[in-house]
Amino acid sequence: MTHTIPVTEDAGMFSIALLSGNEVLRHGLEIVLRSVPGVGTVHRCGSQEDIDGLAALPVLDFVIVASADARWLDSVAGAFAAKTKILVVIDEMSVTGPVLPTSVPVDGFLSQQDLSAETLGDGLRRCALGELPMPSRLARELLFRADDPTSRQRMRAVKLTSRETEALSLLVKGLSNKQIARRLTISSHGAKRLVGSIMLKLDSPNRTTAAVNALKAGLLDDH
Repeated sequence: MTHTIPVTEDAGMFSIALLSGNEVLRHGLEIVLRSVPGVGTVHRCGSQEDIDGLAALPVLDFVIVASADARWLDSVAGAFAAKTKILVVIDEMSVTGPVLPTSVPVDGFLSQQDLSAETLGDGLRRCALGELPMPSRLARELLFRADDPTSRQRMRAVKLTSRETEALSLLVKGLSNKQIARRLTISSHGAKRLVGSIMLKLDSPNRTTAAVNALKAGLLDDH
C-alpha cells in the first residue's frame, strides 16, 4: 500500500516539507506558512514513513525540520536535490547541546519562540538568496560557548588571506555572495571563489557550517 504524505496546496512558488514528530508544532507551522507569500505546496511529515515519501517528490525547495527531529534527515539526505534548502527550527531557550543534531549540513535556523508569517517569510527569502538565517541568541551562544580546545586550536591554525577574512566577516553576518561582491567591490564570480576557498579551508560543506566553525574557533575575534 502506498503511503500518501498529507499535502496542503496554495498558489505560490515554494514547495516545502515540514518535519516534526510534534503534531502541535507541525500544524502550527503549516498554518503560519499558509499566510506567507510565495509558499505553494506544504508536505506534512510526522513519521519516518512520511519522510521516506519525500524522495518521490519532483520538486522540493525547502525542508523545515524541528531540531529534536533533525536526525530524521540522515536517512533521506541523498534523496534531496542540490537546491533543496534545509532550515532547522530551534528552541532558543534550550541551546545548550549540539547546534546541529544531524550529520546533514543545514542552510539556516529559525527560532521557535519567534515564529510568525513575517519571520518565516524572511527566513525563506534569505535562505533562497544564499544568506544565513540565524537567531541572534544562537549567534551569541556560538560566540561565547566553550568548545573543544583541540578543535579550536586546529581551526585557529587556518591561514586566511586578508580578502578571505573580509569575506568571512560578511558571510558570518549573513550576506549573500552578491552582497559580499558589492561590499568588497568585486565580481559575483570573485565573491563565489572567495567563499568557496573559505569553505575549503574550514573543512565546511556549506556556508552555515563555515560560519559556525569560524565563530566557534574565534577566527574573527580581532575583527
